[in-house]
Amino acid sequence: MKKGVVIAALLVAVFQTNANAQQDQHFSMFTESQLYMNPAVAGFTQGDMQLFTNYRLQWSNVSDNPYQTISASSDWRMFDRGGNYMGAGVTFYNDVAGVPQYTTNVIALPFNYTLRVDRNNLISFGLQPAWYQRVIKNQEMNWFNQWTGVAYDQGIDNGELLLSQNFNISRFDIGTGFYWDSYISRTAKLRLGIAGHHLTKQRINLTEDDDRLYRKLVIHGQGEFLMEESGVTILPAFSAFLQGPNKEINFGSNFRFLLKSGSRATSYFEEITFSTGAYFRWGDAIVVNAILDLSGFSFGASYDLNVSGLNVATKGVGSMEFFLRYRIQFGTRNLRNNRVH
Repeated sequence: MKKGVVIAALLVAVFQTNANAQQDQHFSMFTESQLYMNPAVAGFTQGDMQLFTNYRLQWSNVSDNPYQTISASSDWRMFDRGGNYMGAGVTFYNDVAGVPQYTTNVIALPFNYTLRVDRNNLISFGLQPAWYQRVIKNQEMNWFNQWTGVAYDQGIDNGELLLSQNFNISRFDIGTGFYWDSYISRTAKLRLGIAGHHLTKQRINLTEDDDRLYRKLVIHGQGEFLMEESGVTILPAFSAFLQGPNKEINFGSNFRFLLKSGSRATSYFEEITFSTGAYFRWGDAIVVNAILDLSGFSFGASYDLNVSGLNVATKGVGSMEFFLRYRIQFGTRNLRNNRVH
């Protein structure tokens, strides 16, 4: 019976989410998932093209059906003319939650145009058309009248007319963004961006109500400060979003250590670096992470330590996240490569 109560509570939560519009999926290592936050970032990569994927597992200590989020993306730069160029990409996100496998799928095509204001400053304007889908699967859910006294029997009619079938909706979506990339000095760099998502405020309810997805405002930034004496680079960063009644603020810093230098005459991909640090997600969690950059490949992992009121149930366990990235450089090092030299 307790299982049935948990499932019913989850279902209520799902439809309450539907009534109040869903908060988008998010990633703890937001500095590595900037294309997800802002379409104007497409093409701003060390090299000419990058392939990226990550996986997030959340609430595994609370539920037998934890939340899982997978993303995959590729972005590149093209039509480079005098430092001005276009950036483009393709991204996919899949988010699955709970027993009813409450699923959100997003396929987006970010693109932008980047202007070189001067030798040290680039600005970019981006647009992102997308396809947005939400699905609820009913096959795995159990109901009170299916309890036999020993176990749940899904062969018994649940009597729920509203949820006797799967729900699936698809909508067009669009977002836009602005990004500024600046070399402050030979050893310092600053990046700032702002983006708006779900500008069409599309109808996303699974029932007859006229509920619409809240628009989302995202602001993010990161600094890069090289300490020449030690070879350590300090990487402070922040991100914040506001989506209807939902909001999230992250801030903290990573520290990058140079393990092997690369030749200036060839590619920066000869460098080997290791980064580690921590971020605080306001009112929710402390995120610790580690990243290894090795010859164009990057591997990263993070762990969330829950510090909110939910830590009574989670015992401090929030989520785990992993990413893999591969950067491709077709030419040699040049000013397009946005890296402190």
